[in-house]
Amino acid sequence: MRRGGRILVLLGLLLGAITAVGSFLVLSSAAEQGRVIPTRPVVVALQRIPERSVITSDAVGIKEWPEAALPPEAFFSKIDDVVDKLTLQAIYPGQIILAPMVIDKKLAGEIGTRSNAAFVIPEGKVAMAFAVNEITSVGNALQAGDYVDILLTLSPAGLPPSPTPPRTPTGLEGLPVTQMMLQDVLILQVGVWSSRPEGGAPGGIITFALDRQDALALKAAREQGQIDLVLRRAGDHAIVDTEPVTLQYLNRRFKFNLIPSLTATGR
Repeated sequence: MRRGGRILVLLGLLLGAITAVGSFLVLSSAAEQGRVIPTRPVVVALQRIPERSVITSDAVGIKEWPEAALPPEAFFSKIDDVVDKLTLQAIYPGQIILAPMVIDKKLAGEIGTRSNAAFVIPEGKVAMAFAVNEITSVGNALQAGDYVDILLTLSPAGLPPSPTPPRTPTGLEGLPVTQMMLQDVLILQVGVWSSRPEGGAPGGIITFALDRQDALALKAAREQGQIDLVLRRAGDHAIVDTEPVTLQYLNRRFKFNLIPSLTATGR
């Protein structure tokens, strides 16, 4: 065979090999694209569902999810498995609803006859209701899940007379004092727990989650002083030291330079 003929044969073999490889790649790609990933219908949130709220049928739906990526605690196939359950945490759009996120309201009795408060109180805490108005509730801004600091103003007028006078009289004895009483207190609920209007009208009541001793202190403070609430920024759980505020403190810090009047004996 001539040299030119051998070259043509080699080129033909090479082109055949290239065609075979190309066909293999195309067929492999087609097979990969045609491979079916096993899925399973699972219950997901269609909208944001707030913490400690009842799941309604329009808030959830069914979505096909890769079976290999499904957690075992998911609810499968039926939205009825989660409708009317109470959420223990906020659930967001597209999120798979898991069993630990919800509780059955029947565990707390029939709907409308008992509340579900006992099931959402953090471990080691107790729930305590507290009356508020538009001022003490930060202009009705408070919501379940917020954290607040509790301010207390006490007047020593109700204290029994001291048997011994203070060592260094200031002239301001007997005046009220304001101090940060409790910090980073969780609000469990705004308004009443059962038969609450849709949308969560405040109703002049909030429920705190408190340590037992703090609950006692708050009860005493409510009966003997003036209480106000300040709302914390979301995610802020820092505990800070504060200085009691009196007229003397205000006089000193803001430089009023007030001078107490002279007593008869001091003239």
